[in-house]
Amino acid sequence: MKKELIFGSTELVYEQDEVYTLPASQEELSVSGKLRILEKRHGVVVEWRCSDDECSAESEWAVINTAAVTFTHHNISDSVEISTPRRYVRPICIELIDLRSYRIGDNTSLVLIQRDGTTHPALAFHSGSVHCFVDVLLRYVDVKKSEKDSNLYLIVDKKQNSTDEKLSALNLVPDRRGPGGWGGGGGPSGIPWGNAQQRVWGFFNNWKRDPYTTTVSTLSKFYDAVLYNGVDGYVRESDGEDDVAEIFHSLNGFEVLEPGYELLTKKGKLAERPDVDRLSPLTHDEFQQYIDDDGRILDVEPLQQRIFRGGIHPNLRRELWCYLLGHNQWNSTYMQREENKREKENLYFTMKQQWKTITLDQESRFSAFKERRSLIEKDVNRTDRNHPFFEGEHNPNVVLLHDILMTYVMYNFDLGYVQGMSDLLAPILYVTQNEPTAFWCFVGYMDMVYRNFDMDQSGMKQQLLDVHHLVQVVDPELMSYLEARESANFYFCFRWLLVRFKRELNYASTLRLWEVLWTGQPCPNFHLLVVVALLDTEKNTIMENKFGFTEILKHINDISCRIDLELTLKKAEAIYLQISKSNNVPDRVRALLGLPIQESAPSDPSQKDDDEPLRPQDSDGEDVSLTGGLVGVVSSMIGSAVRHLSGDDLTSVSLEAVPGGEDDEEKRFETALSHQFV
Repeated sequence: MKKELIFGSTELVYEQDEVYTLPASQEELSVSGKLRILEKRHGVVVEWRCSDDECSAESEWAVINTAAVTFTHHNISDSVEISTPRRYVRPICIELIDLRSYRIGDNTSLVLIQRDGTTHPALAFHSGSVHCFVDVLLRYVDVKKSEKDSNLYLIVDKKQNSTDEKLSALNLVPDRRGPGGWGGGGGPSGIPWGNAQQRVWGFFNNWKRDPYTTTVSTLSKFYDAVLYNGVDGYVRESDGEDDVAEIFHSLNGFEVLEPGYELLTKKGKLAERPDVDRLSPLTHDEFQQYIDDDGRILDVEPLQQRIFRGGIHPNLRRELWCYLLGHNQWNSTYMQREENKREKENLYFTMKQQWKTITLDQESRFSAFKERRSLIEKDVNRTDRNHPFFEGEHNPNVVLLHDILMTYVMYNFDLGYVQGMSDLLAPILYVTQNEPTAFWCFVGYMDMVYRNFDMDQSGMKQQLLDVHHLVQVVDPELMSYLEARESANFYFCFRWLLVRFKRELNYASTLRLWEVLWTGQPCPNFHLLVVVALLDTEKNTIMENKFGFTEILKHINDISCRIDLELTLKKAEAIYLQISKSNNVPDRVRALLGLPIQESAPSDPSQKDDDEPLRPQDSDGEDVSLTGGLVGVVSSMIGSAVRHLSGDDLTSVSLEAVPGGEDDEEKRFETALSHQFV
């Protein structure tokens, strides 16, 4: 493509019209724009701009193009579903040096990912081709296809790539082909070998930075392969001549130094993950099959399972949410529900009158009440104000949101109000559209999640620890990666758990997810499996781009409202079935998911605490650690020699990873809160 001088010293080298943003939700419309590659004085820039905003000076900072916003409100047979098409415009401008990777979807859409974790909206080419864009991009950078994700392409430096090719030509890693080999570039378990030279090169780089740790960690891999070659139940199983290739393959990830020391651990292989299907939402006619002539619901669990499998149709949601949230009893009759409604309405308005009659003089001596009122007033004025049910000045629904939260303060003054509660109430009020009903349903929801709002965050930290245990079992590879990047605390999942993914999904998906979670099916703490499923979906993007804690946090925020809920629910259920069918799952994980604890003979030496590594033994049954025995002596000798040559003090080194201090942990926790919620 011929270069064109468009202004100043900027040259246009690529331009494509009719490149549309793909809508991430029903509330968002597709927006047409121009995709360009520009050569500027300071470097090459990739940018996308909305076609309507080409001449607008303010478009650089626009989040929503208000001139293009349209509304079409409608109700469908007593449904409270409201369609609100909007045009969200977020201009894209990336210096090529900041571009880390890009993803080409099955529909040839393009997603640009920056080094800091920023993930931009998907772009679709209505004319032209994404491959033309890639061809121009290749003039400035080299691109390497991801080993694990066929749709992900990594941007690599041309000079570094040339060095890698020379290293690859040395054939340091054997290429096994033919019978018994891994022909076609595939490694064990179907893992390709395309980046073998990067593993070796990364090893050399890390040996220069920390010779001792790199040498000992690598030696431990050889130790594993040599002593446990062919022994069932241990992590690595190799066939003689393939040991070296297998060991070098295990060096993947050495681009960032492993901050610790590897001990042999018992392999925990899970059962195969099954495929699951979901159903369409429960309809009114289908629901009638579950109730008798007096209005009782007799078969509760089958109904809960049906709701879990497909959710609830919008015109039935208002009625069934009252059951799921405890406002109505499952076995109550029509008359009992009417009586219960009147009693709870009276109780609600009594409590509401209590706080409304507090005078300013009383409030001046009631500091806790005053602080909570002030916080509620601030939060309701920024809760879902872009949703048509709450938008606009002097909206009566915003007043109801305020009044219900104030009444909850009187109902539960010990807990009072904590930021995030308004996010949980807003969808309930939207569905029920009745003040007392919304209040009592909110009470039921808070009874489920009140630990999320502990003042010391103990409830949230426990859930993050539970996620840690689940990922440790389901995906040890991801866990090892996160530990190496000081991200195994899962603080980047804080907002997901606090408000049950409400800020990650569009409104329709939020309502569907919540009613699925409220069924309690198929296990307790299913929301934690939703977290694991989402991490599984984003795993390749995080690992292939080598994101650290800050980048992961940024990436997690950027996938907000771009989550495929049905795919995530399928994956979460499949993970549950996978764990439930596996025999070697730790008891704490089984208890977390309500699975029966497996009995084991106390004399079995392999049944040890999950946190205690399984140490290899010699022929006499004595422990052989990497700091003792022949291999330990060799390890110590090599380590001492290397550290002596590098000038480091041997006595200052510990074989165990040194964890970050409490101050560092608190800083990361506060960073997560500030980026994700506050």
